[in-house]
Amino acid sequence: MNAQQNVTMSPRAAVEKKYAIARHNLLLMMILTVVNIILYIAGSDTMMLFSATVPYLAAGIGIESQYGPMLAVGMIIAVICLALYLLCWIFSKKHFAWMITAAVMFGLDTLAMAGLYLLMGEVSGILDAVIHVWVMYYLIMGAVNGYKLKNMPAEIPAEFSVETETPVSQPNTAYMRLADMDTKARILLEEEVLGHRVCYRRVKRVNELVIDGYVYDDVEMLVETAHSLNANVDGHQIQVGFDGATSSYLRVDGETVKRKTRLW
Repeated sequence: MNAQQNVTMSPRAAVEKKYAIARHNLLLMMILTVVNIILYIAGSDTMMLFSATVPYLAAGIGIESQYGPMLAVGMIIAVICLALYLLCWIFSKKHFAWMITAAVMFGLDTLAMAGLYLLMGEVSGILDAVIHVWVMYYLIMGAVNGYKLKNMPAEIPAEFSVETETPVSQPNTAYMRLADMDTKARILLEEEVLGHRVCYRRVKRVNELVIDGYVYDDVEMLVETAHSLNANVDGHQIQVGFDGATSSYLRVDGETVKRKTRLW
């Protein structure tokens, strides 16, 4: 397996990476909010700051009231808020308007947090406020970059032609096995180049380079790290892989033909 080559990120790929980072931060905020509520129920004084205030406060008021209906109302409010954030995270993968919705919701959450500290006359919440602003920055940047993505032209793969008169510098790679197309697999990237169907996929713990239904290269990893899979076909090198950060890629003869943002 060849060492991964350095990649110059295209303008679209750079915007996609920023948008993916915003979605990662939205997911982290939700997870830490749930952790905070669980810690509160467990009686812990610990609170993660990279989180939402309203669902945590609603759950806390309900718990402290020790009154059944109030507890139910508080938990329902917390669940509704978290469910809305979850919907924003899920659907923002395809529609940036959901990232705008998340930013608006967290903006209201920030105002509620500020109002709470002013009402209590507390100045100790300055770090909480700073973290809220940090989260807001990422959500707003996510919405901005989502808008940019919507208006950016898609990256069109370069056209490659096979010139039969060009001598083959390297022999064709022999395939390893016939790909099991009926098995459950996660498609990481797929494209047609050089008249061949190239599929980069993950089957359980094995990443495979599949060309025209045959596995030409693979690597087994429990946790994915940066890697590349390679094959020589018709005198051209076909390479797929993961950059170790946010993207799968497909290269032909060292030139990047396609990139695909990965969220997990």
